[in-house]
Amino acid sequence: MAQSSQFEALDGSADQEIDDITLGREGINMMLNNGFSEAEVLFKKYREFSPLMSYGYSFVNFMQALMTFEDAKLAAAMQDLQDTEKRCQVKDGFMSGIGNMFRGVKSEKPKLSAEEKLQRQIIIADCMICQAMLTFINQDITSYVKGGWILRKAWKIYEKIHKEITHLHNTAKGIIESQSSENLKAQGSSVDGNGVEEALEILNESDIPENNINGSNNTEKRTLKDLRSDSVQSNLLSLDFDGSTVEFSEETLERLLGSVNFGYGNFQLCISMVPPKILKLIEFLGFEGDRDVGLKALDHCSHSKDMKAPLARLGLLWYHTVIRQFFALDGADTNAGIPEAEIILEEVEKEYPDSALFLFYKGRLQRLKCELNAAMVTYEEALQKAEKQREIQIICLYEIGWGSVMRLKWQEGLKCFLRLREESRWSKAYYAYLSGICQGALGDVKGAYETFKEVPKLIKRKNNQIEAFCAKRVERYKKKAATQEHCVLLGLEVLYLWNVLPQCNKEDLENMKQECDKQMDKNVFHLRSLIEAALYKEQGENEIAIQCFEEAIARQNGMKDDLHVVAFATYEIASLLILSPETLEQGKKMLIKAKDKYKDYEFENRLNVRIHAALKRLKEKPAEK
Repeated sequence: MAQSSQFEALDGSADQEIDDITLGREGINMMLNNGFSEAEVLFKKYREFSPLMSYGYSFVNFMQALMTFEDAKLAAAMQDLQDTEKRCQVKDGFMSGIGNMFRGVKSEKPKLSAEEKLQRQIIIADCMICQAMLTFINQDITSYVKGGWILRKAWKIYEKIHKEITHLHNTAKGIIESQSSENLKAQGSSVDGNGVEEALEILNESDIPENNINGSNNTEKRTLKDLRSDSVQSNLLSLDFDGSTVEFSEETLERLLGSVNFGYGNFQLCISMVPPKILKLIEFLGFEGDRDVGLKALDHCSHSKDMKAPLARLGLLWYHTVIRQFFALDGADTNAGIPEAEIILEEVEKEYPDSALFLFYKGRLQRLKCELNAAMVTYEEALQKAEKQREIQIICLYEIGWGSVMRLKWQEGLKCFLRLREESRWSKAYYAYLSGICQGALGDVKGAYETFKEVPKLIKRKNNQIEAFCAKRVERYKKKAATQEHCVLLGLEVLYLWNVLPQCNKEDLENMKQECDKQMDKNVFHLRSLIEAALYKEQGENEIAIQCFEEAIARQNGMKDDLHVVAFATYEIASLLILSPETLEQGKKMLIKAKDKYKDYEFENRLNVRIHAALKRLKEKPAEK
């Protein structure tokens, strides 16, 4: 209710300006407390007046698009991000304040302060990195190249701004710690501002109009007397900027550092996961991202007062509970990410007790800990909390469907995937494929046959790896229906390819092995051997696992289809061999073989990320010793 009174004050006072930092944080909190619609309304109301509010509006739509993967939402989010970016590039891209809106008076645009210029630079880079993430969704070479070029431009901004703000922040902190507030105020401190000036010129290197960000060339004094917080009127640090003196408070620098660390950290994480051959192909950076640097930057942002602090927590949870597992970034360490996620969730539980988004990540954490029954209860709770938020409902439904398949509860899985096929606008072909698998596994082979026939008709994009995989799989059952055993095996294959088996409990793994034993069709023995090997690996039977992986390779030999079986099996053998010093070199050679020998198979980019992570771990091992 405090929020509405604040809005009434804003609406009722023609002279009051927008406190965009406070409003932005409130908008993000609304979003995280299941109020996506309310947050969108708030940000939309003030997006014309503030770069932060415009970015907030774009980010809310970006989040919804990322949760659903729906084409219309992805396109709309991309457009919103581009609009915000363009408006931040020009000095007069936003109205000066809400006062003039009510008076109908045109006034001269105020000069941008150094703080505002830096903030706009950060927002531009943040918009770019969000656009790159949306572009990467397709997971094809073209998308990687296009997204990489966008990241290149973002990196130019992040690198300069992060370096300079870090320097200023550390300098200010050192001065304040060594002097009393009175001495600091009297003496001030001169800091070389050339780096800031260079940072503020960086957009000229990114094909941006010359009159966009630098503002006036006048050398009159620019000070931040109208800082947005009551607590920042003291402890000012003087900075030589553009021939004038600009004053920053420690709190302002702390917030700006938190702000730039959000995108800077996400950037480092994204680049650290791009396969080397993609980096070489597009040549947008010439170096690898540093995962540890990225995580530290996001952690710093998550504890700052910046609007994006709660989003940094979400980003860290996404990385620790989804990305690390999906791409097997930590190899055989199935506990990786769990301690970090537990700490973050414990921190946010008091602030966002009913947040469906954080409940979703709690369910992901429980899944990683093989507490599948508890995870399903949590997902159901999140589903109820997100009653008015369709996007969160969809991702919860998806997790419930996956959890059902992981426990071989095909009926429950079918219910979820049928609903997703109807309600989700992302990849109906994929949900139809999963629905067909569940139908067949239940014994309804005729129903599965009819559902599989619909998959090619539902495909929207030829370059979508998941849809291309589904189309190839159903093609082989076009003339003859898949048996019940085949459908169960196809379900296990999806679990394997999505790297879900490490999260299954012992009982479910044993049940899956029994299902593999039922496969009597020689045409699928190579796939059966791959799944059996993966199951033995999860049970710690590494020698038997290697034998089965080798059998999968041998059985696929001479076949035109399913080259991914050989590539994945080779990688799996290598991942087991590198665990022992005696077979380390052999394993390394097999990793390189899996990377270089096999081409144009299903989920090639996905496997290359895992291979890249494994090779990187090997490279870092001597340093650890």
